[in-house]
Amino acid sequence: MTGVNLNNVIKKYGETQVIHGVDLQIEDGEFCVFVGPSGCGKSTLLRMIAGLEETTGGSMSIGDRDVTDMDPSQRGVAMVFQTYALYP
Repeated sequence: MTGVNLNNVIKKYGETQVIHGVDLQIEDGEFCVFVGPSGCGKSTLLRMIAGLEETTGGSMSIGDRDVTDMDPSQRGVAMVFQTYALYP
């Protein structure tokens, strides 16, 4: 496994900002869980990390690579969702 870093990550849909400048550092070997009420942005943030959702602002890196604008297939990330409705 390798570390994940989010720096001031923002997501907007039109004029509506739904992810507000998230800074997160997950070190190699750490375990991270996103919890919160429905609609708070957990799945959106995970989809952004995986590359399934474009980032409006900020940057993301996995290991030493900047993956902010990288295609999902190039990121080396795998995810499993509880419901198929979250994956297009």
